[in-house]
Amino acid sequence: MIRSLAVSLAAGLALVAAAASGAGESFPVVHNEPITIRILGGKDGQPLARLHLTLIAGYDQRDIREQLFREEVITDAHGQARLPNQLENLPWLQVWVGKKSLCQQDAPRAGFSVELIRRDGLSAPNRCGMATVEDKPGLFTVFVKGKGVAPAAIAPELAPASVPAAVPALVAAPATTPPANAAATAPCCCTGSRKHRRGSACGRFVILLPGLTLWFR
Repeated sequence: MIRSLAVSLAAGLALVAAAASGAGESFPVVHNEPITIRILGGKDGQPLARLHLTLIAGYDQRDIREQLFREEVITDAHGQARLPNQLENLPWLQVWVGKKSLCQQDAPRAGFSVELIRRDGLSAPNRCGMATVEDKPGLFTVFVKGKGVAPAAIAPELAPASVPAAVPALVAAPATTPPANAAATAPCCCTGSRKHRRGSACGRFVILLPGLTLWFR
């Protein structure tokens, strides 16, 4: 009796351990590799900067439909944004672009494998034009209706600065020496006493001879 009870208890513990082991394997594996989302114009393939993205992720279609895991980001000058850490370890991803229509068909039902994006890279279907890009691991490309902006126009600080036209140097005219008998007017500084005014350079004067000056006050 005791022996059969011990065997039953051991079997029960083994089942509990197996169930715990199986439950542990069902948890998602944590990945540290970043995932980048890139938004391009469907017609020209140019990036779209400063766009508001709504990112929805989940374990299945129901999670995505109910928006159980949701984050919002803004694309940078190159039309890119990083997938937040809270979403990068979930198996399915959906991307919505504010004020833009997606080029993929049946967007509300479309979900993309995060594992495939991480491993090989992935591009959403482009039904707006002929633009295509090369897939790279960790990069998810989404096409939207409309044209993007060239990187040089997005970030003018990265474009080479224009060289201003050369400004011709000003050539000073040669100073001319007035004739010896030319009349000149000195700046007026007739202030103070008569003696001070007499000795000051005030009024008009005429140079008659070297060392001989006639003043008019």
